[in-house]
Amino acid sequence: MSSENRQGSRRQNFRRKTGDRRQEPRAEGGESYRWVETEAGLAEVVEAISAEPRFALDTEFHRERTYYPKVALVQIAWDKAQHVVLIDPLKVDIAPLASALSGPGMVVMHAAQQDLEVLQRACDTVPAVLFDTQIAAGFVGLSSPSLSTLSDRFLRQRLPKGDRLTDWFQRPLNQAQREYAASDVLYLEEIHDLLVADLTERGRVEWARDECEKLRVKPLGDSDPTTAWQKIKEARHLRGQARCIARELGAWRETTAQNTDQPVRFVLSDLALVAVSQKAPATIDQLRSVRGLDGRHLKDGAGTLILEAVQRGADLPEDAIESARTTTPTLERRLRPAVTLVSAWISQLARDSDLDPALLATRSDIIDFLRDEPDASLREGWRQDIVGSRITSLVDGRAALAFDDGALVLVER
Repeated sequence: MSSENRQGSRRQNFRRKTGDRRQEPRAEGGESYRWVETEAGLAEVVEAISAEPRFALDTEFHRERTYYPKVALVQIAWDKAQHVVLIDPLKVDIAPLASALSGPGMVVMHAAQQDLEVLQRACDTVPAVLFDTQIAAGFVGLSSPSLSTLSDRFLRQRLPKGDRLTDWFQRPLNQAQREYAASDVLYLEEIHDLLVADLTERGRVEWARDECEKLRVKPLGDSDPTTAWQKIKEARHLRGQARCIARELGAWRETTAQNTDQPVRFVLSDLALVAVSQKAPATIDQLRSVRGLDGRHLKDGAGTLILEAVQRGADLPEDAIESARTTTPTLERRLRPAVTLVSAWISQLARDSDLDPALLATRSDIIDFLRDEPDASLREGWRQDIVGSRITSLVDGRAALAFDDGALVLVER
């Protein structure tokens, strides 16, 4: 069966399972949630979800004016969305959720990476068992889909539209904002059921679980201040002493932002960091003349601290810091053409296999594999079975790539 026919068949299966319905959101015509803002109310929620085999969770947060995310709302649904609550962290400490998160129940979330950071900071833990519907959807052919996309495709259910610029810290939240927040968990359990059914049919349940576990255990700590300068594109092009100064300035900026809980751009803009690194000012007056610097960057003694960072960078040997290019291990010249070729083949293979290409292998994954990195993702698990062993055959000359009816296919000898 062709890839197109397979996809059509599976869409029909979804429609049969869901009755091909297009409902209005359950929230319409009345509240679909309970608002929780007391310790007693939160304790009831924790007790209830701790006894459940699974529950759905989402958070609303902001970090535009802080270094760390600040949670503004927590949404939880359980028992197939018979119970939906919106918890107000501005009124009640959500730390008690930790006992439910660390319990045996599965926590169903969508695009959970940033939410995990929120939970780690607010509850000092992340879910012990995580199912991320966005990750799982990558194993049925969808590429980083939104929750709205999954709801529409699997349930024929349109979620209420929300304003992406909503200030979730405003109180009271209006009815539309509350209903929109509730919809983020209202259908997650049902989507989870349908995804698992489809994954089971494809034999990919364990693949999805393994990938969700990788996300769950991914380190969430502060970034290394000494490498912060490498995030700035213009700074990566600096050479010699200017690069050394950029590293020290970047480390000072990152540490200051962490300690004061403000965005790094509030401490020192990227433009100012690069300009200071190039000019290496030695006095406050020289510092004031640097492009991108203004009074707010120099207040409370910050000017002196910037000059001290400049001096530390100037005292380093010019070759103390490798350029961003040389910090990435190089690939043998003979293997470099293989990267582009393999990337094209993997993209084709992903499409034919109903897999998100980025989930199957990135360009960096391919390079790591060709460099024989022991922890390369293509050397373990399902990726090794689908891709890794076949790349080895290709590079060793035991297989070749060819066009077949407009598609790039691997032909093993």
